[in-house]
Amino acid sequence: MDQNEDQQKNVALRIGGLILFILTSILLVKYTVVGTWLSLEHLQGMVEQTGYWGVLIFIALFVASAVMNIPGTAFLLLAIMLFGYWQGAIFAYIGALLGAWMTFFLGRTMGGKALTEIKNPTVKKLLAQVEVKPIRTLIVLRILVQFSPFVGYTLALTNIKQRQYMIGNVIGILIPTIGLSLGMYFFEDSVRALFT
Repeated sequence: MDQNEDQQKNVALRIGGLILFILTSILLVKYTVVGTWLSLEHLQGMVEQTGYWGVLIFIALFVASAVMNIPGTAFLLLAIMLFGYWQGAIFAYIGALLGAWMTFFLGRTMGGKALTEIKNPTVKKLLAQVEVKPIRTLIVLRILVQFSPFVGYTLALTNIKQRQYMIGNVIGILIPTIGLSLGMYFFEDSVRALFT
């Protein structure tokens, strides 16, 4: 019985540590200078001043934003405004894939496969689809919640393999990237107004 209690405490500590990390990241963006670095004006100035390096810096910021739980949808729209439709979509897609991998890596490193150790029947039922059809499940999740960093953090705590996770993301992230790029094409003025 003590071993089961220790295992439950370990799971709770790992999940709690990951939640604390996520909350701290959100607060850093909301209440520090990090949020101002991610404004359209600041990013435009950075791209103009750094030339080709601006692309790499933008992708690195996209990855960092995923780790800090900033929705990637905003970065896709920013990429299109900064680099144009085709290049912006490609740069955002690369940033989203790298960000998805990084959230998975951090989630797995910090939380292990903690969700697999939970004995709750409801949680087990929800996780069954991830284990039976991991790639399809991830594609559906990416279509529904697009670039959400929580997908990576959550799935890292399951039995999904890194290869399955990346294949699902390559396909799943492509769909909202194309959809949002088309939406940006038709509603660019309205979207630009959100960032000014």
